[in-house]
Amino acid sequence: MAKEKVFGICKLCLQNNELRDSHYIPKRAYSMSMAKSLPNSNPVVLSQGQVKQVSDQLRGHTFCGDCEQMLSDRGEKWVLANIPDDQGEPFPLQEALLPENPVYIGDGINLYAGRKIPAFNMEKLIYFGMSMFWRGAVRQWKTSFGGIAPPVDLGESYEPIRKFLLGGPFPEDVVIFVLIHNLKPAINTATTVLRAKDGLASFYWFYLHGLGFKLYLGKEVPKAIRRLCSYRSSEGFIIMDREFGKMVHEFMRDFLTANELSPKMKEFIKGPDPRKKPPGK
Repeated sequence: MAKEKVFGICKLCLQNNELRDSHYIPKRAYSMSMAKSLPNSNPVVLSQGQVKQVSDQLRGHTFCGDCEQMLSDRGEKWVLANIPDDQGEPFPLQEALLPENPVYIGDGINLYAGRKIPAFNMEKLIYFGMSMFWRGAVRQWKTSFGGIAPPVDLGESYEPIRKFLLGGPFPEDVVIFVLIHNLKPAINTATTVLRAKDGLASFYWFYLHGLGFKLYLGKEVPKAIRRLCSYRSSEGFIIMDREFGKMVHEFMRDFLTANELSPKMKEFIKGPDPRKKPPGK
C-alpha cells in the first residue's frame, strides 16, 4: 500500500509543496553509524538532559523534494563520500592532511589552508555544516520511539542562514569552524547538534565520523574566534584541535561507560596508544 502524500510549507524554500519524510542525521551517515563491526555506534543524541543512542531515525516531513536534492548536491553527498564507512576504515580528509604543513602550529592546535589542499572542497564542507546547524533549528526532531533531539536556537541568524542555503551571502555575525579529529582511528559515530561552552564563548557543535563543526553566533563573538572562521579566513582554515577531540572523546566516554561495550569501544575508551603520533604531528 502506497504511503499517503503529505503537503505543506517546505521549511527551506517556503513553498507549499509535497513534503519528503526528511531525516535530521543524513540517512547514509545513520546507516554508517549502525555498522555491524561497531554494535554500540548508533547515532547519539542529548535528550532531556541525558545522553542516549537512537536506533530509529530522527525524522519528519520537513522539506520538498527539490530542497532535499539541493541539500544533498551542495554538500551532503560530497561529505559522506569523504568520511569513514566504518571504524578503522580510511578517512580521506584526515589522510589528506598528513603530508601537509600546517600554516599555524599552536598548543594542541594545527591550522591548515583548506582552500589550497585539493582533497578539501571548502564550499561543500561549509554548506553541509551550515545546513546541519540550521536543520537542527527548523523543527523538533523525534523518533517513532519517543527520542527527542535537543533544541537549537539560531536566533536572528536563522533567516540569514536559510537564505545562505538557497544561494545568498554568508550571514554576518556567524562563525563556522571545520574540524578534523586529531586521533586515528576517528570514532565512528554521529551526534545531533549540541550546545557547549569554552573559555571564550558558547557555541553549537556536532560530530560525524571524524568530521566536526562548531558554530558561534552574535556580535559578541571574540575576534580571536572570528579570525579562525573556515569561511572568512582567506586560507579556509581546517582545524585539528586536541581540545575538540578531547571533548568528543569525553562526551562519548560518559555515555559508553554506562553501556555494554564492544571490544572496539573498549579499545577506544582506553584512549590513544602513546606510541602512535596523532595526524599532523
